[in-house]
Amino acid sequence: MTKKHLLVEGWRGVNHSIALVNQHQLLELVRRPSLRLSHRDRPFAIASWNRQANASGFLPEDMARIDAIPEPGNERPDVVLSLSSPIAPVRQDGVRQLTFMVTELGLGAKSFEGGEPDRAAYTAGGNRIVTPTNWSRDRLVDFGFDAQGIEVISHGVRMATFHPLSREERATNRANLGLRDDEFVFLNLGVATWNKGLDLLLIGFARARQRHQHLRLILKDQRDLYGVSIEPVIKDVVQRHPALFTEGVLNAIMVVPGNLNPAELRLLYGVADCYASPYRGEGFNLPVLEAIACGTPVVVTDGGATDDFVSDEVAIRVASRAGEQVDGEGRVFGRYREVDGEAFVQALLSHVDGWRSARPRLQDHCMDLAQRFSWARAVDRLETLICRDD
Repeated sequence: MTKKHLLVEGWRGVNHSIALVNQHQLLELVRRPSLRLSHRDRPFAIASWNRQANASGFLPEDMARIDAIPEPGNERPDVVLSLSSPIAPVRQDGVRQLTFMVTELGLGAKSFEGGEPDRAAYTAGGNRIVTPTNWSRDRLVDFGFDAQGIEVISHGVRMATFHPLSREERATNRANLGLRDDEFVFLNLGVATWNKGLDLLLIGFARARQRHQHLRLILKDQRDLYGVSIEPVIKDVVQRHPALFTEGVLNAIMVVPGNLNPAELRLLYGVADCYASPYRGEGFNLPVLEAIACGTPVVVTDGGATDDFVSDEVAIRVASRAGEQVDGEGRVFGRYREVDGEAFVQALLSHVDGWRSARPRLQDHCMDLAQRFSWARAVDRLETLICRDD
């Protein structure tokens, strides 16, 4: 069988979500006997990103495999897979192109290199758009892309990296963080932007803590990547709800700064009792899947991207309403979900009041879900698309 030459154009070496997706896929693609792989590095979206300050955190042997993928030279590939932001234009040389696109709320002209794109070109002939969730696909259709030319291929999780902590690991790492055995810990990871719903999380946590004084909240932001920290969001909600954010509530919130590698992230997932993500818009929400792989149940927004992979056995999905972002001329440029505040508080309290203990097979369900959404299975579908002759 003749191998297809796949040229991947994307980011390596850093911990941006698109770069992490690319690197996880490369580790799987390089093993596929149907493919001959080459890679061309795209310019980073922010010039200051680098492998030292924003390291991806892969094991040295895995990073070596990723870096060993050669440049294509002057050889014409059979297929190109493009993953970057802003989104690169379609090639003009007739080579079939698969373009990765993901959006939390919706796309705009600024999402593309050169501004307003040629929408039809991305799905013309054998070209296809690849996106990880039905929510993201629907936002691409809102922008004007042909739904028939969009392939939904899920992201995945690597269980060799993300798996449950032993009792000893959990006890040791909770003690290292100063967490008492009787404290119930909620966790959230991500950049402190509006779509992540951090303000909703903080308000919901503060209200839940009025009922239970042993609650803690750990927040991990991505200030080293985006230069956006959590503290301004905390300051804003405190100013808007001064009676709610008492000294006790604020002291119960722990902010973890700086980069963490995947092994360190696993420890955070494992010390938490529940991962809470009342997001307004996500393209996928990898931390939710990683938390589940570590055996940690989740609370998420109903009706959004996580509907594609969470199940009722491992998650509480909080009722939400649809919302629209409208510009000055009344045109919709984004869509989101807003959780019901009371329902979110009740979901948090359900976990505190024994949701986990009432589900003796929770770990089995977490492991089953993680196996079904492994990177290997995700790349099986991607490989099929790459090798398809359209």
